[in-house]
Amino acid sequence: MKPAKILQLSVQPREQSEFDKDIWNGRKLRADIRPSDCPNINFKAISQPWLRQAAKQYVKYTFAILSWATCKKKKDALKYFSEFIAECYPGCQASDINRPIIITFLTYLVTKKLAEKTRLNILVDLNTFFTLCAQNGWADINDKVLVYKEDYPRLNKPQPKYIPQEVIEQINQRIETLPESVMRMVLVIQECGMRISELCRLKFDCLRQDSAGDWWLNYYQFKMKKDHTITVSRELAGVIQEQQNYIRNNLDSGFEYLVSGRNMAKHFMPLNKPMNPSAFTDYLKRLITTNNICTDSGKLWDLTAHQFRHSVGTPMINNGVPQHIIQRYLGHESPNMTATYAHLFDSTLKKEIANYQGRTVNISGQVLSAEDPELETSDLQWFKRNVHAQALPNGSCARPIIKGDCPHAYACLTCGDFRTTPEFLNQHKEQLEQTEQIIEKAKANNWQRQVEMNDKIKTNLENIISSLESDNA
Repeated sequence: MKPAKILQLSVQPREQSEFDKDIWNGRKLRADIRPSDCPNINFKAISQPWLRQAAKQYVKYTFAILSWATCKKKKDALKYFSEFIAECYPGCQASDINRPIIITFLTYLVTKKLAEKTRLNILVDLNTFFTLCAQNGWADINDKVLVYKEDYPRLNKPQPKYIPQEVIEQINQRIETLPESVMRMVLVIQECGMRISELCRLKFDCLRQDSAGDWWLNYYQFKMKKDHTITVSRELAGVIQEQQNYIRNNLDSGFEYLVSGRNMAKHFMPLNKPMNPSAFTDYLKRLITTNNICTDSGKLWDLTAHQFRHSVGTPMINNGVPQHIIQRYLGHESPNMTATYAHLFDSTLKKEIANYQGRTVNISGQVLSAEDPELETSDLQWFKRNVHAQALPNGSCARPIIKGDCPHAYACLTCGDFRTTPEFLNQHKEQLEQTEQIIEKAKANNWQRQVEMNDKIKTNLENIISSLESDNA
């Protein structure tokens, strides 16, 4: 009996996943990569095997929820920590990481002369990394808190650098000197305040129209990894339609972007690729320098594309648009991001304080604004009203002490030092009714002096009530 033949099976080795490699190719992972970003993430600079493997898990997790550029920053933060371990604690394992090592790392970062914002980002990323490692078992990291918030560098909160109105006007006066596609890009970013990466990667079919005939712009936010839609004016919709016709007439029908790159060596001929952010920035710089666009002080304005984003958010705040509406328009994930744009002008601050506390009016019904709005806090105002001011049944007296005793005893409603607010509105109405009754009785008895005095009080009360009621409305 012949022995049965043994079937030989050849087992093919499993193809290595992109996430297992030391260099990830973002295009193979189908990542949303901005034109200015390198498509690769290189983990080879992380020399410790345990740290490199955990770093891959951490960045893989980040890749699922954040942008490709953010993934690279997460990896770079761990690269700094790897270099520190190799230099100061060679042979250190995950289980050896403790608080004293972290304290030494804080000093190490300072010696590298990194910007405070960079050091802050490294520590925040490292803290998140440790937490996720302990939660997911990526490395044998101590589950105790290793990085405290007190470790973070204290940053001065930067004010948004919005473009002054006089600069905006000069830009718009000279905008036709730009190539027509670039000119339309400036008009889009000026109204919509999008990021430069979002502007350069606008899709050809980004324009939408609803049933009411109003126009909307749809674009992808690479930073947030989500689509975003905002309303736009009819004028801007016309500009975008002009650009769509330009693409139809100059490029293949399959071109997917609204704005193409440009070959400056060939008379600004369009290319079959999207506009590069650095190229757009160069156009802005040349527009400023060629046309000598300056501020009112005569200083040449240093224009960047992101300033247009600030120049949308800040005026919205100053024009009283609620912050949650601005958050929705700009596509911010949290109110803290929008708060960056809440840079109020002094005049707006006075107005908002008046709206919050209620108007303060004098006997003529004239609204009074504070000369020093920083003093208009609730605590200081309570102190002033309850300690330093003379409380009246229907308001308060603003007469300075240095003026001496009041010469208008029981005649506050004819005194220029009288002040009142909406909380006394009902008392004013009651006093007006009583005053009208007094006038009616005085006229019946021909008491001319009483009529004259109370007519003045009646007029002032009517002015006060009218002004306070308009405030409540």
